[in-house]
Amino acid sequence: MVSSVAERPIEIAAGVPPEAGACPLCDSRATAVVARRVRDCEYAAPGEYCWLRCDGCGLIRLDPMPTDEVLALAYPSDYHAYVGPRSGLTSKLIALARARNARALTRRLAPGACVLDIGCATGLLLEAIGRRSGCRLYGVEYKPEAAAEARRRGIEVWEGELEQADIPDASMDLALMQHVLEHVRNPVETLRSVHRVLAPGGRLAGELPNFDSWDARLFGRFWGGGHAPRHLWHFTPDSLRAALRHAGFVDVEIAPALHTGHWALSIQHALRRGRTDGLVSGRAWYYPLLLVATIPVNCLQMAVMKTGVMRFTASKPS
Repeated sequence: MVSSVAERPIEIAAGVPPEAGACPLCDSRATAVVARRVRDCEYAAPGEYCWLRCDGCGLIRLDPMPTDEVLALAYPSDYHAYVGPRSGLTSKLIALARARNARALTRRLAPGACVLDIGCATGLLLEAIGRRSGCRLYGVEYKPEAAAEARRRGIEVWEGELEQADIPDASMDLALMQHVLEHVRNPVETLRSVHRVLAPGGRLAGELPNFDSWDARLFGRFWGGGHAPRHLWHFTPDSLRAALRHAGFVDVEIAPALHTGHWALSIQHALRRGRTDGLVSGRAWYYPLLLVATIPVNCLQMAVMKTGVMRFTASKPS
């Protein structure tokens, strides 16, 4: 069972790289197990894991950390972010959410602004932003095939990790991290790299799972936001706010997001007890129906900031 972190000040390490096994946010080595027998319930990547909660700051980490070879298996060619939904209903719901997101993100952007999507996949969000504005579009993508598809959409893409991309300092006006921070090896260092490439006054916006949510608490190791072994870290609003401030960001705002995907996956995983046979892109045939059926409970979660997904924005000081 997943438990929430007690309310207490978070002490941050003084800007030194953490030792192996230490928390990258607060440098503590003390942890508590919050879930065991966590595994890939979507694509059957090998391995069984625990979720460990840092006693110092509440950041959750996957243990043991998967190797690069395992992670390559965890992002197969039919990974949902690369191929898109197979269901017409799911496709329509995702397209509506993407359009709404693009509209909100472009509201404060001037024509010609530079937008960087970190983990841009096939570039669909950037394409939607480009249709609504005269922005210059850039992406960073781990998977070569997805990067190639984004380039076909007219986006300049760096392949690999953000830390290795030769993006000029202070060159971007808006950076996007849509469900990315939980995937990286060191989230604090990645946020510092984002801070470096943003222009003074530039903004960072994104989404990621909320470990302090009703669905995480209810479903434990079958939680749809777990995505082991792809998700190496899990945040609560408190630990996310601390990580952003530690990386130099100001004006941090965190809000609940209307996103029923984790409820749908949680129910799917629990019903199937984690079996992956018969799934298409990690989804069962009834997944689209669950997306719609769980909207009411997700609306209730939003009222108390306990949704399975949280949206965040932050700024680089001017």
